[in-house]
Amino acid sequence: MKDKTLPVYLPKKYTYNILKDLCVTVNITKNHYNIPIESLFLMAARKNKKRGFLFVSKLLGKHIPVFPHASLLTGVALAREYMKEVYGENTFLTKDIIDGLINQEDSKYIYERIKEQYIELPEQTIFIGFAETATALGHSVYDAFSKNATYIHTTRENIINLDSVINFEEEHSHATTHRLYLLDKELLSSKAPVVLVDDEITTGKTAINIIKAIHKAYPRKEYAIVSILDWRTDEDKKRYEELEKSLGIKVHTVSLISGSIEVEGKPITDIEANDKKTVKNNINPVINIYKLQEKEVFFKSILFSSKNTLGQINASPYLKETARFGITSKDRDYIDRECKRIGNILANMRKGKNTLCLGTGEFMYIPMKIAAYMGEGVKYHSSTRSPIHPYDKALYGVKNAFSFESFDDPSVMNYLYNIPYGYYDDLFLFLEREVEKERLNPLIKVLNQLGIYNITIIICSHYNISNPSIMGSYDKEDVTFLLKDISNVMEERGTKEREEAIQKGVHYSEMLPIEYKPSSEYIDLFYTSLKESAKKLATAVGVVAEKILRNRGYDIVIASLARAGTPIGILIKRYIAYKYNINVFHYSISIIRGKGIDENAIKYILKNHPNKEIQFVDGWTGKGAITKVLHKACKDFQEKYGIYLNDDLAVLADPGCCVSTFGTREDFLIASACLNATVSGLVSRTVHRKDLIGPNDFHGAKYYKELEEEDVSKFFIDTITNEFQNVEEDINKQVKISSDPTWAGLKDIEKIQKEFKIEDINLIKPGIGETTRVLLRRVPWKILVKKKENPNLKHILLLAKEKCVPVEIYSSMTYECCGLIKPLKGK
Repeated sequence: MKDKTLPVYLPKKYTYNILKDLCVTVNITKNHYNIPIESLFLMAARKNKKRGFLFVSKLLGKHIPVFPHASLLTGVALAREYMKEVYGENTFLTKDIIDGLINQEDSKYIYERIKEQYIELPEQTIFIGFAETATALGHSVYDAFSKNATYIHTTRENIINLDSVINFEEEHSHATTHRLYLLDKELLSSKAPVVLVDDEITTGKTAINIIKAIHKAYPRKEYAIVSILDWRTDEDKKRYEELEKSLGIKVHTVSLISGSIEVEGKPITDIEANDKKTVKNNINPVINIYKLQEKEVFFKSILFSSKNTLGQINASPYLKETARFGITSKDRDYIDRECKRIGNILANMRKGKNTLCLGTGEFMYIPMKIAAYMGEGVKYHSSTRSPIHPYDKALYGVKNAFSFESFDDPSVMNYLYNIPYGYYDDLFLFLEREVEKERLNPLIKVLNQLGIYNITIIICSHYNISNPSIMGSYDKEDVTFLLKDISNVMEERGTKEREEAIQKGVHYSEMLPIEYKPSSEYIDLFYTSLKESAKKLATAVGVVAEKILRNRGYDIVIASLARAGTPIGILIKRYIAYKYNINVFHYSISIIRGKGIDENAIKYILKNHPNKEIQFVDGWTGKGAITKVLHKACKDFQEKYGIYLNDDLAVLADPGCCVSTFGTREDFLIASACLNATVSGLVSRTVHRKDLIGPNDFHGAKYYKELEEEDVSKFFIDTITNEFQNVEEDINKQVKISSDPTWAGLKDIEKIQKEFKIEDINLIKPGIGETTRVLLRRVPWKILVKKKENPNLKHILLLAKEKCVPVEIYSSMTYECCGLIKPLKGK
């Protein structure tokens, strides 16, 4: 570390002749640490009629390249100054930190020395950084605290399906609108102090605007504004006093430097640039696209989509760790650890001595933190929306400029500044989210002009999901199976072998039963059942479809739960097309008891249909096990990815009274329950086994092409569809019948479990559909029926007789019948 001392005396007045007649005079009133002004900023002329000049920070890492540790230290300095000003605490090492800002080449040494000396906040505090310039600064302030800190930054992004809790305007900005999105809606409901972080306060109007917006919806007593520079006049400060009185609040102001400014001249509308960016040699740089999380996960995904001003949608995930949606002190160590891991990886990709890391727009802190771990000779700054006149002269803040259409929004221009031609050996440019490749062309055109041989574009967040297998015998217009075809890699197991394995602890989703060619008895049962119940089924389809549309509207995507839900999803889709001439998308996805829903399938749907809601569909309810799995899966998905999923499960038949969206609660045989794959698109039950299903795969299933001659899947669908025209009156009558779930069926099952001394409730399969499947696929112990005279039980009694399974009368249950599976443990 170089031995340098801070000057004892610094001037109080500085005059900057920016360009033409534009002149700014700075009067310093507070500079406790005697920081040389030239260490903090340079001046430049903005292309902005509202405010024609800009303090070009040497610490932010926005317009001017910085040592990344210097920017991190700036946050630490402000955090310590905040503690001193607000809580009166001694902030040791502050002068040492300031020296790291003045002598940036020492910043790494100083930062590493004080990194673990975190500050303890005495109370929960919410830090808010301003987009786009101060997103990293706010994060660096938050990062200095060991606990009780929450950080979130404002954004110009327009997030779909998430409401901004606070909107306010930045009056002198080129992009005025700020939004604030929260995953935790209760965050601002607390009384915790709110600390606003910005690089510079000029008039303070932006801070007043956000304080008013927050206070109107979420009042509290304490606010603070933390900035590097504070140029408010006495009149501006008086407005703050008036704000405090009118709202009954306290507003602390904290800065490293404060004073006032005087402006002469008008904003510059045009000037002949003399910036030197002419390509001297024909360099054809090697530009690589590196998907950071293609093989390894570093950051958590937030699965919201955005819409730009042209109406274009980007469904690539955001990163939770950027703090656009909020982070807490619990996230701090994880972020640091993962940035270090990435930094070490990228350090090994460097080719030369001088490396430039570039953030993009609001995405500043994560790239800066990664750059801090990439070794010596690394500088960092970021692209910006702010248009500035470039001019190559001493002490001017922007020597050269490069403009390009934003890859997020082609209607918005972005800029890169101060990249001397041929100075860097390597360039790493960081994108938070993946965009369409052609959207990068304007940016790549600029990168080709920089005289840098080795350029890597780092895409930090992207969808990395395998494409669905083409499978199933249904028409492609009816359904897309979001499944992985494992037909040639998984052997089936006999019924008794599977039952023994399940009861010994092997998960049922890790095995498949043998899919036999249906016997003539089963085929006869299917046709008889279908003939007897076609109108009843068509009515139930219409009723549940109408309830879905009434509850959710038309902007839905059907996600049927494979495989029992698949034909029902198709029928609902067909009914909506028949009745309303609307084509809704339908996907069939996997949900597995004990393992949850296929998250990759949900991600796929959200990516391809960001403006629509997902409606889950299944065939019927038994004791409500899958209903509960779905409820938990939706809750877990929101906690993990930030996306709310409506866990309403629509079913054709709900004899267990487990859901509120149903076609009927009558317990009868749905013909599609008879034949397994041959009435379900020739697709097996879904599979999830780690050696077969990778992290980017959908859950698996077999496609039984060899059973095509026996396939009646489309026949079943067409038969029910043809009945729609005959049951419209019945649908209109029954759709008015609605009731909340009572879970009466589960109560009956718990009683049966106790009376028959069955240890595992999963060995009890209630309802005609589930009982049929027990007789077809499991090892039944006995069958309970409400009364044998019920015509809906003909096939149950037939199958039980054929398999020599005893049948007992059990009248005190909601269901018409119940199948009990034989316990095999210890056998």
